[in-house]
Amino acid sequence: MYTSKSLITTAGELAPREKRLSICLRADGFSFAEVASSGALLSFGEAEGRHAPTMTTVMADVKAFFAAAGIRPLGYASMELIVLSDESVWVPDELYSSLANRTYLRLAGSTPDGVLTCHSRTLASTAVFAANEQVVTAFKVAMPGVAVMHQHAKMALLAPRSQNHPLLLTHWRKGLVDVAAFRDGRYLFGNTLRFASEDEAVYHVVEVMRSYALEDPTTELLLCGDVDRERFAALRPYFPHANLFAGTADCRQDPAFRTLPVYRYALLLI
Repeated sequence: MYTSKSLITTAGELAPREKRLSICLRADGFSFAEVASSGALLSFGEAEGRHAPTMTTVMADVKAFFAAAGIRPLGYASMELIVLSDESVWVPDELYSSLANRTYLRLAGSTPDGVLTCHSRTLASTAVFAANEQVVTAFKVAMPGVAVMHQHAKMALLAPRSQNHPLLLTHWRKGLVDVAAFRDGRYLFGNTLRFASEDEAVYHVVEVMRSYALEDPTTELLLCGDVDRERFAALRPYFPHANLFAGTADCRQDPAFRTLPVYRYALLLI
C-alpha cells in the first residue's frame, strides 16, 4: 500500500485533455506531477511504500492512491511513467531488433531479470534498460495508455538548450549519477555512472566534460535529483556556469510550489 508523503494542488480546474500526467517510479514508491498544456505545474505529489509482491496488488494500490488524491488517470493529453534504471544501452533504429533486447544488455555487461524499452524519436534510437517488468506492467494496466519513459530518453529532450552553448545535465541518485552531454543542439552521450565517494563522482562528471570536448567558457552544468550544498560546491569550480535544474515547467502558478525543492523532481517537469 502507498501512503501520501506530500500533495500540492492548485485551485484552478482544467479538463484532463488540457494537461499531462507524469509519474516517476522509485523502489520505495513514486512521485507525480500534472502539467498544463501551457507549461504550468498544476499538482505534485509523492507516494511512499514498497511495491507489493504481486501485480494485481500493485494495480489495486495504484488505483487506490490516485483515487484518494482526487486524480482519475483517464483522458489526459498524455501520461508517462518514468522508470529509473541503473543499466541501459542505446540502439540505433537501423540496428534494433526486439528479439535481441537481452543480448544488447548482456553486451553492455548486464544480466537483468527484466528488460524494458523506450523509443526516442529525437535520437532515432531505442533505449533498452533493466527494470522490474511486473511493477511497470501493473502501472500500465492500472493507467491505460500510459507511456513508459526511460530517464535518459527524458534527459535527451534537453538537446535544444545546447544550441548556443555546451551543456552537461546530471541527475543524481544514491551512488549513481545519470549524465547527458549536449553540444550545438545535439545529444552526444548519455549513461548512468556509479560512484563510491564524492571525489569519484566529481571525477566522473569532469571526465565526461573533457572526453566530449565540452570545455568552453560558456559550458553549463545542470544538476537535479539528490543534490545538496556540498555536492554543488564540489562541482562548481570545474564549470563556468553551474545551476540547479528545475525542469522546464512553470512552477510560479501557486505560492505552495515556492517551498517545493523542484530540482529534486526535474525529470517530471521536462
